[in-house]
Amino acid sequence: MHPLLRTLLPPDPPLTGMLFSRRPIVQRFWLTGLLAAWAGLALGVWLWSSQQGLLALPPAWDTLKLWHARLQLELFIGSFLLGFALQSGPHVIGGKAPAPIPLLRLLALLQLGFLLSLPFSPAWPAWIGQSMVSAAYLGACYFLAHITRTGDRQRMLTRGIPLTASFLPLAVAPWLPLEEPQTALWILWCGPVTSALVAAQQLIQNVLGGTLIRPQQVRPFAALLIAAWSLTTLAAFAAPMLWPAAALAWLALLLFTAQATRLLQSAWRFGFSAIQLTLLLGFGSATAAALLSLLPTPPDAAVHLLGAGMFTLLILGVAARVVSFFSGIPALNDRLLCYLLLLWSSIALARVSTPFGWHPPEPLLLTLILAALLLFAFWSARMLLCLRKISQKITPDLLYK
Repeated sequence: MHPLLRTLLPPDPPLTGMLFSRRPIVQRFWLTGLLAAWAGLALGVWLWSSQQGLLALPPAWDTLKLWHARLQLELFIGSFLLGFALQSGPHVIGGKAPAPIPLLRLLALLQLGFLLSLPFSPAWPAWIGQSMVSAAYLGACYFLAHITRTGDRQRMLTRGIPLTASFLPLAVAPWLPLEEPQTALWILWCGPVTSALVAAQQLIQNVLGGTLIRPQQVRPFAALLIAAWSLTTLAAFAAPMLWPAAALAWLALLLFTAQATRLLQSAWRFGFSAIQLTLLLGFGSATAAALLSLLPTPPDAAVHLLGAGMFTLLILGVAARVVSFFSGIPALNDRLLCYLLLLWSSIALARVSTPFGWHPPEPLLLTLILAALLLFAFWSARMLLCLRKISQKITPDLLYK
């Protein structure tokens, strides 16, 4: 390798693949999420380019905006969260793993339901589709509740119940006006952000060498989470003046979790890497979204900080690491993944700046988008390879475990 390339892309240490004790299902859910990511990304770039004046505004702007939100929430973020929760839930919560076949039926419900809920005339197929999407997420709540009931009592309030409840907002999402930023914020905070807090506890402990939330910290964590959920729900549906209070509750919960798990100290000791950068950028994006909601700023900015920022960054970094261990082959060079994370963060910041009236120079914006899309395409191709490898490792003795 050329010395310059070796400097920019130092080789990763050898990777040891995972030995399966039960059938993996994560590859099915994440393949759906990957396909939805490309559809949502194409639609999002089109809408944003139109908003920036690079393209003409499409005639069905409001409809396209709604479907962009549905793609991102229900299929992209939702599929990745379902794959994580149903595959790693027993390990994270400490409970008994359910059989794989019923879990895969939830994915079929989600896929078919989303296709049926596309705009049709007459409208009844869409109602059936929306009901199927809701049933898929409610089914996830059922299985996660069973895992929680049989799991570690010490983790029930900090992991089991929050992870189970985080899929309830996604279950009602098909029936809500997702194009409204306040509604999208309620779903993001009470759904995926809550799931991310559970996943972060596991990653900080297992990967960075952080600490578990101690027994004396469990009740304060639960109290902050209940306060954040309650205030966000009231602000979204009844009293908009409570948004600053809800943001303050989320900010307190984020800071409490970071302190309880020793995120910053363990990240500093761990050293520069893609997983360290993923967790720090994700935490920073969520914190910035909470701070923005404390100010009289457009709610659209916080929505994109969470959706295009926090969740996409977490999926890019965490999914690459997980599929590498599951498949036994590296998804992406660690340093190359760091470049992708930094590029994506820059684009997310540029997108967030749009509601404030600041528009980055067009050549810079196009260069960032092109570079990020090329790296994202390479990431996607490597993810597909790893997901295929995982499927090939399923032996007959694992089919019903």
